[in-house]
Amino acid sequence: MLQLLLIIPIIGALLTTLVPETTTENKQKIKNISITTAMINFILSIIIFVLFDSSTSEYQFVSQFSQISFCDFNLGLDGISIYFVLLTTFITPIALISNYSNIKQKSIKLFFISFLLLETLQIAVFTVLDLFLFYIFFESVLPILFIIILVYGSGQNKERSALLFFLYTLAGSLFMLLAVLQIYSYLGTTDYTIISLTEISLESQKILWLTTPLQQGRNLTSRVVIKNKNTLNLLERFPRSNINYLPSNNKCRDLVVFGSNLTSTVNYPRYTTIVRHMVQIPSDLQSIILGILLSDGHLWINKAGNTLLSFKQSLGHIEFFLFVFNKFINYCSSYPRLDRTTINGKKQVGILFATRVLPCFTEWYEMFYINKTKIVPLDLYNLLTYEALAYWIMGDGTKSGQGLTLQTQSFTIKECVFIISILIHKFGLKCSIHMQRNQPTIYISAKSVRQIKAKLLPYFVSSMIYKVNL
Repeated sequence: MLQLLLIIPIIGALLTTLVPETTTENKQKIKNISITTAMINFILSIIIFVLFDSSTSEYQFVSQFSQISFCDFNLGLDGISIYFVLLTTFITPIALISNYSNIKQKSIKLFFISFLLLETLQIAVFTVLDLFLFYIFFESVLPILFIIILVYGSGQNKERSALLFFLYTLAGSLFMLLAVLQIYSYLGTTDYTIISLTEISLESQKILWLTTPLQQGRNLTSRVVIKNKNTLNLLERFPRSNINYLPSNNKCRDLVVFGSNLTSTVNYPRYTTIVRHMVQIPSDLQSIILGILLSDGHLWINKAGNTLLSFKQSLGHIEFFLFVFNKFINYCSSYPRLDRTTINGKKQVGILFATRVLPCFTEWYEMFYINKTKIVPLDLYNLLTYEALAYWIMGDGTKSGQGLTLQTQSFTIKECVFIISILIHKFGLKCSIHMQRNQPTIYISAKSVRQIKAKLLPYFVSSMIYKVNL
């Protein structure tokens, strides 16, 4: 629906160009087409405003389009942008109607086309879900406003006013561009969703406000990779990355099992490219990642190929959530935060954590996502273990009588059949598909729950044991 708000003014502008500006009747047609177009857009924005759910903080009316080389062209509305969109579509017809009879000697067609294109660009500013695209559309407004002031402005100094407006606005917004580039150097993306999931430390925020990417050149250029991308030597792959981030270890020289000595990195300074690529996932976390991704875990990838893992639970499952968070505290830059959403008209408060954006999670993204849609991995038979199944049940399992239901509504029926075949052949479970609100769930019989209970309990958090009838 949002794409219509962008397309309708463009269609009106194209129709206006087809009408020759030769007679008084044609000029009247140009005015009527433009004002009618603006009114249609205003009515559409009212419909969107009425349908907008103000009780949730999530983006609504989201439309996703094919990727651009440097960002994603996605549209959406939140509780702030909806009012700016409504205001834009309200003011545009007023501006056109108020000048309905004032423009006589100058080109009427150029005036009305300029305002329709201006409306499209302003709506794009408030609906794009990418910070860099926000800047592009914001700056795209300037040439049109320059033309409007220059051609239709009043007074003897309109040329100077148009020029100063253009130059001062452009120069002032360059600082915003530098901040956008700094955010991209920090996160590897300008997507609103990933930015909202990432906690930027106070020190990094100071850098965003007080410095520029030119002053932080090493952070931007640290992404440069030499031609030999197959080398395992990170110093060769990223020659401009800061090699002094990690202090030399002159004390502990003990040989330990990988992953056994990982500690919290919350509020650590942001990682350099080399450090980011040094981070790996130990074997004891593999099954946990699989289990939470099959339930309420999600992955987000940026343009640099680095991936963020997020996990959310209701406050009633706080013990289980904190248990999982402590498993991944080595990968997080911030502590968990509350997340408020509305499901079926009911307000719910959950708790969420998100890791850093790291290359080590990209392998999981490639297994679990196609075109940004979560799927069941094709290699699930070999990946699924009792530990992964335990975390899946704790995250998305529901006690159903003496049996158990896995809430698999996000997967297709075909994928649920695939999962059931694995549960039958690998674990010997008796399963079936149950439809809930026309969406598939997987029911595991009471006998099967009793059969695997002993193998699941070593991985269970005490508050979640009730799900397997204990």
